[in-house]
Amino acid sequence: MRFTENRLKIILDMLKQKQRVHVNELAGHLHVSQESIRRDLKELEARGYARRVYGGAVLEQQESDQPFSDRLRLGAREKARIGEAAAALVEDGMKVFIDTGTTTLTCLKHLEARKDITIVSNSLAVAAHFFHMPQASIRVLGGRMRPEYQATYGHETVTALKEHFFDLAIIAISTIHSERGFMDFGEDEAILRRVAKAQAKRSVVVADSSKFGRLGSIHTFGLTDIDAVVTSGVMAREFSDQFNQSNVEIIHV
Repeated sequence: MRFTENRLKIILDMLKQKQRVHVNELAGHLHVSQESIRRDLKELEARGYARRVYGGAVLEQQESDQPFSDRLRLGAREKARIGEAAAALVEDGMKVFIDTGTTTLTCLKHLEARKDITIVSNSLAVAAHFFHMPQASIRVLGGRMRPEYQATYGHETVTALKEHFFDLAIIAISTIHSERGFMDFGEDEAILRRVAKAQAKRSVVVADSSKFGRLGSIHTFGLTDIDAVVTSGVMAREFSDQFNQSNVEIIHV
């Protein structure tokens, strides 16, 4: 296992330098079979570091490293459908936590007609959307500002979040792995999402198809720890079986 990890590190270093690697080149450089290299590239893809292409792989920029404006454009139509379906779960009079994230933002315009709702969020973008809408009561969680997310995080944010109880929490996530569950790349995000889930009567994860089958760096919560997942496309059986067995509602769009 150690030799495999060392090989993966070498391949990843080469990817970061060249942006693209080739199977035959790596096999010669590392003195292993092409089949071993293909397995290595598959593993790097599962961890979210690479994307396999014909003859090799290219560097996959992790979502946490991408500017917020760039993430907004990725899979915009898919995220819009997910956001609309998540908004449909919000009823008049509800108190809702809305996580920061490009997918959660897409649900906002579908909430404009809701009456007497209270929205709590650490996202400045969420708060700004409802600035001129008196029918919604907005609570912005204080804390350390992180410009790359346009949101607040840290101890103060978590403490403020624990003061609230929600009818519904709409939660974003970085990756979803069949064995390791819902995952993130940052500890701040993972902690906040765990608390939001714990404070809500019903927790819903919104995730586009690109999030499935990838590894993050931090376990946020298990696949069976939520009430529903809103996603798009065909879900792999390894995920759907676990969700169905645990009565996690799957909402396809």
